[in-house]
Amino acid sequence: MGNAALGAKARCYIQFMHTSLRDATAVVSAVRTGQASAEDVLAESRSRADAAPDLCAFIEEGWPGAALAAKEVDRRRARGEDPGPLAGVPLSVKDVIAVTGLRLTGGSAAYAGNVATFTATAVRRLQEAGAVVIGKTNCPEFAFGAITESAVGGRTLNPRFPGATAGGSSGGEAAAVAAGISALGLGTDYGGSLRWPAQCVGITALRPTPGTVPDLGIVPGAGGWYGGGNPTPPAARLQADTQVIGPLARSVRDLRTALAVLSDSRPGVRGLGGVPSNVAVAWSDGSALGPVRREVSAMISSLAEQLAPEVRTLKHAPDLFAGSLAAYNRLRPLDPMIDHAAAVAGREHLVLPANLEPIQRSMQTEAGELEAAVAESNQARRRDLAVFDTADIVLLPVAGGPACDASGKLDIDGQSIFGWDIMGQCRAVTMVGAPVVSLPVAWSSESLPLSVQVVAAPGADALALDFAEWLERFLGEAGL
Repeated sequence: MGNAALGAKARCYIQFMHTSLRDATAVVSAVRTGQASAEDVLAESRSRADAAPDLCAFIEEGWPGAALAAKEVDRRRARGEDPGPLAGVPLSVKDVIAVTGLRLTGGSAAYAGNVATFTATAVRRLQEAGAVVIGKTNCPEFAFGAITESAVGGRTLNPRFPGATAGGSSGGEAAAVAAGISALGLGTDYGGSLRWPAQCVGITALRPTPGTVPDLGIVPGAGGWYGGGNPTPPAARLQADTQVIGPLARSVRDLRTALAVLSDSRPGVRGLGGVPSNVAVAWSDGSALGPVRREVSAMISSLAEQLAPEVRTLKHAPDLFAGSLAAYNRLRPLDPMIDHAAAVAGREHLVLPANLEPIQRSMQTEAGELEAAVAESNQARRRDLAVFDTADIVLLPVAGGPACDASGKLDIDGQSIFGWDIMGQCRAVTMVGAPVVSLPVAWSSESLPLSVQVVAAPGADALALDFAEWLERFLGEAGL
């Protein structure tokens, strides 16, 4: 893809992103200034939900509770109180995250009637900041899957691109945000479950550095916790070390505000200004991490070429994070899924065989084999993190192609790939433990969104957001 072609596609895409729906920041501004009430915003959200009954984004909608929360936001503003940095923002929550009084099924028939008696810390922080929870969104069983289909919520559709998947496992979240039902979504990411669905529907997402956002309230938690009694965070080693809660939104500035609330801190600002001339960038087309379409390779190569005059240094690193992907792929099936095993005990007949088998097999891993895989993953992570000795930002595609079809098949120049193979570029970054923004930058040949991962060193979440926000603006202004 030439620079001119990339420019036209990206310019059209950025215009599409910024004119179709208000982002959460714009919603907050309207509510805080009195241009709109939180109740008005909620009514608009509900009308969009009512207009899309077949979307299957939600497993439960909570409009009565949302109406009370919106009314309280309006009361606080009327009393002259600060209604919060997320005042009146309709918030949807993935169905592996607990919200008191709403169903918590994890997409599994084994928990179809389960109702949470605890609210996850991350959700509570967003609510205290003025966000209004409107419901729980669909995900594949136990969040295992690159497309979103469950016995509880059916198959989630892509609201913008019929025939393509909304992705997984935070596919219900991505669909709700893209459809304008929620202005902010809260999902989880283990191997790409925020970044991949964000690309599929054409929105942004942030996978924070592990540990930045509290994970208390994810199910299954330690001992198979499923939303009742005393909550405990996940205990399985790989899950506890790499799974994160993070936001999906319609702009990078929304992600920044959400992270500040979720991490209970002020939003970090590095001060890049108009041009990130102090930033060193490394990039790869991700072909060392799985099959990649020629158009994706050409897109990111052209993107790098256009960025070269803007940044301090630019380096091509074709094998970026390849060792970490190999380590992840070896460790994940071996790491005992003790939380999942406890959760399905006595309910095995209600669990999909395709999910039950790897859970049970993981519990048979021998100690020596597990320790060898863990050591390999630690060594690979250390080696791959060395890229940040000379680079501040790393750019990779989210996947080797755009959204796959509804069956889960992605065509890579005549080769079909399925399931986890689609998410190799994401899983590699997961293993490294780095913060990453998924940002749509262009269209594929089928007019589906293509996104890049903007990756920074662990702990440098603010820098990833800064560069992604600059890149978002640069794409819109320069038409890259």
